Amino acid sequence: MTDHSVAIAGNYGQGQTITCILDEGNVTPGTGVDAYGREQTTYAFASGLSEGDWVALSNDANNTFKNTNGLILVEKAVNGEGLVLGRIVSTPTAMKKAPALSTDANSLTKRLSGGFYRKARVELTAFPVGAVKKFTVYADGTNATVPGVGATLKLSIAGTYANHSGYLDSAADGGTGIIPLHAVPAGTDGDTYNILAVITGLMTAVT
Repeated sequence: MTDHSVAIAGNYGQGQTITCILDEGNVTPGTGVDAYGREQTTYAFASGLSEGDWVALSNDANNTFKNTNGLILVEKAVNGEGLVLGRIVSTPTAMKKAPALSTDANSLTKRLSGGFYRKARVELTAFPVGAVKKFTVYADGTNATVPGVGATLKLSIAGTYANHSGYLDSAADGGTGIIPLHAVPAGTDGDTYNILAVITGLMTAVT
């Protein structure tokens, strides 16, 4: 196999960049020696990410606005992935907290609650309109919000104008112009949750 690629630059234009949490899978602590012979703790990620990598929006149910402190959760794409939203454009930060044992960070729930994750700036390239807005979602007890699936959300006329802020109603289908970046459970009718969402076009409104 012959490599005919060249190192000529080829990235033109730039989408909106936003700080995201990197879900890099299970975190395993270890021990290593640096260039000066000093022993230090090291960490290995099951699905490590680096600057320049393309990433997908996490559609895990734990990817909620509350669990992520309002940040977007991204991960490595998998075979058949349909949620690739952009690429990492900064060096991932060091973890603010580090697990003492691998079992402390062997699930997404544990990593989010314990703060065992890195963050990086991600250039959002997947959306024709790049406005990212915070919304409040009214649960309806039946339809959950799945990250990346906007058909279940419609602009709530009553909520939006009563609160002078963006409110969305959960729906079975028919939503347009919006892509949620966080999950919301079906919950109980009238429960409220927050999400970030990308506005991609004209939205559908309901009373």
